[in-house]
Amino acid sequence: MLDMKKFNLTKHDEELVSLIKKTNQKVLALRAVNCLSTYLPNYKEKYPNDKTIEIAFNILKDWREGKINMWDARKYCWTILKRARKIEKENKECALILRGESHTLATCHVRTHAEGSAMYVLASLIYQNKNKGNLIQILEKERKEQVIIF
Repeated sequence: MLDMKKFNLTKHDEELVSLIKKTNQKVLALRAVNCLSTYLPNYKEKYPNDKTIEIAFNILKDWREGKINMWDARKYCWTILKRARKIEKENKECALILRGESHTLATCHVRTHAEGSAMYVLASLIYQNKNKGNLIQILEKERKEQVIIF
């Protein structure tokens, strides 16, 4: 497991990547959604009228069901990232959730984007819990749950 004391978005977690590489891509997309879903209420609380995430989940569902191709599904990732950049200065935690959502949707393109979903959840937890003395334990608990999900 990745050392949470040295967590960095650019460091891969080989255990998680190994699990991801063994999983069917469409199943993996659903697991990435599950990984991120726990943290969506935080986003919805701050931006109740924003439908970016719901649209992304619906696009991913349509891709999983064969209603749209990967290229059409992937296009919406740029809209998500644009929204993340827009809110980054006012709410870093929510911007990170959006970036995780972009990776979740991008799983339709490359399966290892699912790791990005998990990594951005961890990064958002850092912002959410930065003043808590048990931050490392919170991150370790989340990573253990992510390994179970994937």
